[in-house]
Amino acid sequence: MKKVLIIFLAIALAAVALFIFRSDDSVRQLREHQDFNVILITVDTLRADRLGCYGFIPDLTPAMNKMAASGVRFENCIAQTPLTLPSHTTILTGTLPIHHGVRDNGGFVVSPRLETMAESFKAAGYRTAAFVSAYVLDSKWGLNQGFDYYFDRFDLGRFEKISLGEVQRRAEETIDEALTWLEKNKSQKFFAWIHLYDPHTPYEPPEPFKSQYPDRPYLGEIAYTDSQLARFWNYLEKEKLLDNLFLVLASDHGESLGEHGETTHGFFVYQEAIHVPLIFVTPFEKFKGKTYSGVVTLADMMPTVLEMIGLNIPPEVQGRSLLPYFDGRKKAEDRMAYSETFYPRYHYGWSELRSLQNNRYKLILAPVPELYDLKSDPDEQKNLVYIEKKVYEQLTRLAEEFEKKAGEKAIEADFASVDEETREKLAALGYLGSFVDPARLSGKKLADPKDKINIFNEISRARETGMAGHFEEAISALRKILEDDPTISDGFFALGNLYFKARKFQEAVEAFTRSLELKPDDSFAVINVANCYAALNKLDLAEQFILEQVKRGFDDPQFYHVLGTLYALRGNYEKALPYFGECLKKNPRSASAHNAIAAICLNRDDLAGAEEHLRAAQELNPTLLNLRYNLAQLRERQNRIPEAMELYRQEIADSPSHYKALFNLARLYRLQHREQEELETLQRALQANPDFPLTYFYLARIYLRRGERYQEAIGLVKKGLELKPDRENLPLGYFLLADLYNRLGDYAASEQYANKGRQLVNSSR
Repeated sequence: MKKVLIIFLAIALAAVALFIFRSDDSVRQLREHQDFNVILITVDTLRADRLGCYGFIPDLTPAMNKMAASGVRFENCIAQTPLTLPSHTTILTGTLPIHHGVRDNGGFVVSPRLETMAESFKAAGYRTAAFVSAYVLDSKWGLNQGFDYYFDRFDLGRFEKISLGEVQRRAEETIDEALTWLEKNKSQKFFAWIHLYDPHTPYEPPEPFKSQYPDRPYLGEIAYTDSQLARFWNYLEKEKLLDNLFLVLASDHGESLGEHGETTHGFFVYQEAIHVPLIFVTPFEKFKGKTYSGVVTLADMMPTVLEMIGLNIPPEVQGRSLLPYFDGRKKAEDRMAYSETFYPRYHYGWSELRSLQNNRYKLILAPVPELYDLKSDPDEQKNLVYIEKKVYEQLTRLAEEFEKKAGEKAIEADFASVDEETREKLAALGYLGSFVDPARLSGKKLADPKDKINIFNEISRARETGMAGHFEEAISALRKILEDDPTISDGFFALGNLYFKARKFQEAVEAFTRSLELKPDDSFAVINVANCYAALNKLDLAEQFILEQVKRGFDDPQFYHVLGTLYALRGNYEKALPYFGECLKKNPRSASAHNAIAAICLNRDDLAGAEEHLRAAQELNPTLLNLRYNLAQLRERQNRIPEAMELYRQEIADSPSHYKALFNLARLYRLQHREQEELETLQRALQANPDFPLTYFYLARIYLRRGERYQEAIGLVKKGLELKPDRENLPLGYFLLADLYNRLGDYAASEQYANKGRQLVNSSR
């Protein structure tokens, strides 16, 4: 008994020490007043025990191993949550989810009250840049605070799969962008964050890694990521940037890979999902090849980095500097590490999970609590709650004290900061997230996720089947699951999304309505019901349904934006404008509503009104989708052509599939007789949207002007005609065919199409 008390006295002291910093002079002395740069690399979904430097065989990670050999490796780093946005919020603010309030992906926005690592560096005169590889870290969620340059630019229009996790880019593209920035800024003081997403599902490694790991694609993704890190490291060596650089490598969370029944991550807080690599590389010889075996956390990264540089640590930071452990001589201290996942609660209505652990014991707070001795049972197979009852009771009390202290000045989560246009796009993607206030879930008796893992896996498999286009199979599987357990709101949401993709809109309405009954404050479900009615061409029912939600007390500015958009798309501006106005009344910071009103003003030739609302939108959100497109149209009408062209280019840079911006830019190239640039831009427009008829016409027109590829041009025009252009542009197609057949010497066909064109022109007069 005495031994147990000693152990937990150490834990109690460690819990208090979480909020105490101890300065370390060793790095300060080695710096000798020299400025050092910092690069932070986070590899998403990378569990520690899959790296060679953490003991994995076969060795997939020579580049990461080299970093470990060049620096300090922490053997037992614990992530505070197995979810990307909350975990990176902890990394960049040094605070726990209990404090920063970001508990899930998609429905949360990082509070501007938090001071990020980037803000600390920027205040100290550093250039700051971030390069992120997944939409879950898009600037919309608030982690761009303090960055001079934030490379996100994710175009939601290019993605039609039903998972937000699909919206990502490969490591090669992200590293390319980072290298471009470094080349321009390497002579300045800089802080850069590089986020790589490849080990996240879906596992689709490129060759040769796909062939090297045919049955273990997760390993293939890790090996590919390591190859890109090797390329990055080689650049740093070649440019001699390592001489005054601190480089940090970590992961935000791990991956379960079937252990404890979980195939991916987010659902449980077992070690496979929260034990992550953490490596600090410095130029100093005394810190090379060192290790520390005690428990540390991702919350410790920010204070460690700031102390390495000599910057002040913000008072709200809850992690602590790890510099005292850098020389490898300090024995492992007994600290307490906190982790949580609210994913089961927000997405399925089951209980959240929280865990606390030290160097030996781990407690998981759940409806059926769990206690593991990680020394004798590192795989967490034997629950000691009923065997080590006193240990469990003492650790539970300490956990309560820990959470109370950590949450004393907690920040309220911000649920309304994401613009309405983004919400609508996420709903259309079928993103299984919610903007629900978590306080509304408190006080309910919720199921233990351990008892629901099979259902979770079945829903995940059904969703993946639907993503592959096998809608009927996926629908059948989901319906069977929901017959057995009709309380899963996100199950009905997923079913509704599958019906929508299969164009069974009435069935989708019923599924989304059931989802809303189970989660009455899920705005995504409301939006999708309205979208279903719109797809059925029943706009009156869409309007009626949303207004019924408002009448029952569920009032959301987004609903008015949806209605305004549905009417505006059909040219009914008289109905659309009041709804956009109501959206602004409910949310005066809605850049989307200002932008939508500006678009209507443009269609009505009200240039002054368009200017007013575009300026307001620009002040609120200068990178809002379609804002620069609308501003470009305004500048065109004001005959400010160079400005218009630059605005179109900016819109295209952020949204590569914006075919209207591409087409309009091509038109301006045509007016300036820049034919080759027009051709290249039209080809990009065609790739972005093969169903827009005018692109085919103007591509054919270029071939006609050049006197080449007549048969191909004829095929292009006929394809454009098949797509049924509006009556105003239809004559152009026939006149193009007339000219092309005339060039080929087929005068009968030429006259036939010329007559069709003339008839259309005459009938429209």
